[in-house]
Amino acid sequence: MKNEINNLIVKKYGMDAGASVVGIAASKDFCLAPDGFKPSDVLKGCQSVIVLGSPFSQEAFKNPVEYTKIRSTMLTKMTAIAKEVTKQIKANGYKAKAISASGGKYIKGEQFGHISLKHAAELAGLGLINRNYLLTNDQYGNLLWLSAVLTDADLIPDEKAQYTVCDNCNKCVEMCPAKALDDLDSFEKKECSGLSFKMVNRKLQLDCFLCRKVCPYSFGEKTENAEKIGNNK
Repeated sequence: MKNEINNLIVKKYGMDAGASVVGIAASKDFCLAPDGFKPSDVLKGCQSVIVLGSPFSQEAFKNPVEYTKIRSTMLTKMTAIAKEVTKQIKANGYKAKAISASGGKYIKGEQFGHISLKHAAELAGLGLINRNYLLTNDQYGNLLWLSAVLTDADLIPDEKAQYTVCDNCNKCVEMCPAKALDDLDSFEKKECSGLSFKMVNRKLQLDCFLCRKVCPYSFGEKTENAEKIGNNK
């Protein structure tokens, strides 16, 4: 037997579990996702995608060791939040599947998530994917870490973000040592990963995060910058 749930209930599950933002997207709106990566490919009968986000500290920008440490903490945190929300939804009689902040599928030596979390977040109104191919939120800049929950509950999707937070200043493009952002139409993930991820003392370390660090719309600067851009339209 199913207990009726709605957006407010589901978002409360997310916030109570520790998320800072929660958005909802309709599964049918993932029509541009490649086959095998649509929500309905991962959970049969999926109607809604609940996207969960929390920001990480700018302290991560100090050095690669600190960034890797904080990144690892956020992966664990966001995955745990998704699992808790999944548990709550299942308790109401619905199908649900947690999409972790890490993991997924390996294809031709590259790792891909079960669904694209940043595209899911954009569809759920949590931000916009900008020139650096990172999700940028009007409150938390590009510092949101994400996870998600797929469910067969038919929830009302949130509207997409209407603000503008990128003026294509190209700082991220100019600073990228892998030249992964040179092409306006595609992100060279393999080149980025090949330069960024290193094994140090048999442990994975993320050596490059310049695209986040140099962006003017990082945490703390968003409101003023977003308003300036809006006023210059």
